[in-house]
Amino acid sequence: MILFCASEAGGARELIPVVREALFQKIPCRLLASSVTAPLFKAAELSAEVLMISSLEDATSLLNDTHPDTVILGTTGVISGERYLTAAARTCGIRSITLLDEWYNYALRFRDEQGAIGTYLPDVICVQDALSLKLGEEEGIPKSCMHITGSPALAELSKKADELRSHPPAVPEVLRNTTDRPSVLFLSEKLKAAYGESTGKKGTHGSFLGFHEDIVREELAHILTMIGAPVRVVEKLHPAESTKAPPACGENVEWHVLSGAAELVPLLWHSNRIVGMCSKTLLEAAILGRNPISYQPHALHPEKCTAVRLGLVPVCMNAAELKHALENPTRNEGGPVDLFCADPDASTHILALAKHKK
Repeated sequence: MILFCASEAGGARELIPVVREALFQKIPCRLLASSVTAPLFKAAELSAEVLMISSLEDATSLLNDTHPDTVILGTTGVISGERYLTAAARTCGIRSITLLDEWYNYALRFRDEQGAIGTYLPDVICVQDALSLKLGEEEGIPKSCMHITGSPALAELSKKADELRSHPPAVPEVLRNTTDRPSVLFLSEKLKAAYGESTGKKGTHGSFLGFHEDIVREELAHILTMIGAPVRVVEKLHPAESTKAPPACGENVEWHVLSGAAELVPLLWHSNRIVGMCSKTLLEAAILGRNPISYQPHALHPEKCTAVRLGLVPVCMNAAELKHALENPTRNEGGPVDLFCADPDASTHILALAKHKK
């Protein structure tokens, strides 16, 4: 039996195709979720249990009760259930596998309470490609435990991109009746909590980036107001957020806020322009053939955005650059982007690693 667990959205999206493949192979599974990821699993028509694992003792008790052969986990930026399960699995003699979903902050995902890498290091870390493996090594992750498997989530999305060109998704309700104005999708993130709100401040993931979601949304609202053309903005919140008041903006700007649980692909497909910061969703938009923009005003580390790091999405570093990019918001008709990491056999590769004996 395989025990799957993801408490954050990125990990959940990587696990979903693997769980599906495991069920297809008739492998017994148990899927654990958080309040953040449960809606994502439900949307994928997967049955998941919301279970809080807040200590090593909780994780050990769970493994002793369920006796899985392998645990397959997402990653988090803070010490939480996935790391406790990793440490407990080692104690119980159970194989542990972790799936990476980004191209940065590798060490952060495996550090213990003292900042060392060891206690929470799994038997296997599944990385997306050769670049991911190289970057992991540079951050101190042992090469011996890293295996290039591809990204299950990006593989699934790449396949869907081809299908959508023939059978587009339904237009989301928030984007209907927009014939009088183009649409801008703004992909929000919880960067203030992760990296701090000003110079000298820190968050759960590291030091201040030079910007955060509130700075960007206010600048975006101001820029669109200055442009003056009618526009509808759809702000898609992070999955951990449910509501937020719109920023101040001119009468030409309609600003709608969607909860983090809203389905992404239809929004990406039907929006005229897409603006994000560091979100992996910018990479997903590029795979779908959209034309996203990473806006990182005064950024200290623009490579924190995977799509920018991979050279697939342009980055605007100030308001003038973003204004120029948004002056003529038209629908992008480019083709899908093919990536090596979008390996159609990624889920199969991961499950093959799960079958190895501890």
